[in-house]
Amino acid sequence: MGKKEELLEKLTSEDKNEVREAIEALAEFPEEEVIKAIVDAVMRTKSKAVLEAARATLMSMEGCEEAICKEVLRFFEHPEPKLRQTAIEVLSHRGNACLGAVRKLLESEDYNMRKFALDILAGIGTEEALELVAKALTDENPNVSMTALEYLRNFSVYKEKVIEAIENFIPRVEGLYGLTTLATTIIYGDLKDKRLIEPLKGKLKEVKDPMEKHWIYKTLLFLGDKSVKEEALENAKSVGLEEDIKKDMEIFEIGEG
Repeated sequence: MGKKEELLEKLTSEDKNEVREAIEALAEFPEEEVIKAIVDAVMRTKSKAVLEAARATLMSMEGCEEAICKEVLRFFEHPEPKLRQTAIEVLSHRGNACLGAVRKLLESEDYNMRKFALDILAGIGTEEALELVAKALTDENPNVSMTALEYLRNFSVYKEKVIEAIENFIPRVEGLYGLTTLATTIIYGDLKDKRLIEPLKGKLKEVKDPMEKHWIYKTLLFLGDKSVKEEALENAKSVGLEEDIKKDMEIFEIGEG
């Protein structure tokens, strides 16, 4: 029996330390059979040490990306959060090589799986990953679409495409949850671009609720639109947030006068 076969046999051991050591040694055998056996061992043992060894091995293996991406997806079938987090880390580490696997998650009927896909894409951080995040803005579940919106700030290196995605999304954003997420994404992502002003003003005309208006005004002030400062102050007074807007005007260097 060769070394690889011996190590694969040890993966079935009841001794978790022996399983861990075998997984570490199998890093030099980046083959589909080995990867599948490692994932099987992790799901069988439910051991933190075994999981950590598998994470390190699957991230260090050179080659066989397709098999790694396919097999690691199985961790999402397990209810244990640590396995799912490990899957996110391994798939993110593999970058564009795992985009095919991530697309499968994005097609899942379970919105939690689609959110996991976005976690991976944010970790990958490439232009190709950004395109998939931008598409997820149209997801029918707000938990997914808002997560996609939040993650756009992770792709500031591709600012032109991020601004385009937000500009197209603004007419579809709805409710306080949507508007606060939009505002925090633009402000905390430092996505300052004049092209966002007109779509936001268009949205402002549609919105009736003063609190929802408040978040649009905050965003417009961040973008440097001085024309709304008086409206913003008056609206803020109606919801008891005048000091908040004044502070924003000070931070964004927009005077009250």
